[in-house]
Amino acid sequence: MDVSTIRIRHYAPEGADCGPVQETYETLSNMVEQLGPKLANMGFPVTLEKVSSGGDPARNNMVTMESEKIEFPETPLDEILGLEASAKPCNCSAGEGHGECRTIEIGGDTYQAIPPGLIADGLLRVALSATGGCGSGCGTCGGG
Repeated sequence: MDVSTIRIRHYAPEGADCGPVQETYETLSNMVEQLGPKLANMGFPVTLEKVSSGGDPARNNMVTMESEKIEFPETPLDEILGLEASAKPCNCSAGEGHGECRTIEIGGDTYQAIPPGLIADGLLRVALSATGGCGSGCGTCGGG
């Protein structure tokens, strides 16, 4: 079976104490633990990396996914799902660029801590894009 690793990157401000960022990372870790073995059996092992947002508020709490082998470039989760995202004030403490977090908006609701369902949806879309199925907001799988 051909293996196409799906790499999830979670961008976080260094040295900051942010509830939404910590909650998102915990959710990502749980999703990788729960869905990772299932996706690996299908030829899509999943890895999770924590990356510095470099003081850029628009990147604080940004989640991206990529799979080089299937030529799926690093893409923010909100773009994969065809959703809007922006930087909004959150309860981060410490240093410049730490007072805002990336926030995903869905039909009037906003999420700073990313719900597990959105993460699972993104993972499935990346995997399905290898089969010519749903990928980045194409609209054929009901989400984009």
